[in-house]
Amino acid sequence: MLRSDVFVFLDDVQFSKNSVGNRVHIRRKDGVAAYLTAPVRLSKKAFQNYNEVELDIGPRWPDAAINAIRDAYQKSPFFKKIFQDIADIILMHHPHLASLNIELIYYVIQYLQLNKPLVLSSSIPIAGAQKSDLVFEICKQLGATKYLSGTGAKKYNNEQQFTDQGIALVYTQFSIADGYKAPDVNNELVNLSILHFLFHYEAEKIKELIHCPTVPAY
Repeated sequence: MLRSDVFVFLDDVQFSKNSVGNRVHIRRKDGVAAYLTAPVRLSKKAFQNYNEVELDIGPRWPDAAINAIRDAYQKSPFFKKIFQDIADIILMHHPHLASLNIELIYYVIQYLQLNKPLVLSSSIPIAGAQKSDLVFEICKQLGATKYLSGTGAKKYNNEQQFTDQGIALVYTQFSIADGYKAPDVNNELVNLSILHFLFHYEAEKIKELIHCPTVPAY
């Protein structure tokens, strides 16, 4: 996101359960990584998009999530600065998973002062496109000259399609030094949520870590 001129939320693509779409790792006060999960209610449809998936949180989940974050980060340097903001977002009424995720991402963007256009893919009039075709059509609609793609999309990107349209296809793979990860219950190092960095670093430092994730660990 930091490298983009325009960022598109793919809110009308298929939801993948138990992915970062509804659960992330935070580091508990004992140093072990644990999942922070937003429960979802899936319909009987074979596929559901992110903006169709309802949260299944009940009356207790907001407090449970907030307490888990408080317990993990209350002694962190920037806890008092951002905790209530995060808690307020969790306590808001979110009918769908996408609305919760987008609200949290908006907060991070504002906090880091990234100041760039944000677009919902569901607001772009494209009919029937799938995977690479969808992204390609979005790029065309927005007049993009370059698309920053994750390496996982190589298997379905039609690279010639982008080339013919004059859109440079650039693969990026975010990596972070082991010092910024945490062991899970199986003692495997896992990536931590942006929440971890918000509680531990000032905004400019976080942007440095995104640009150069191999600086000494906190």
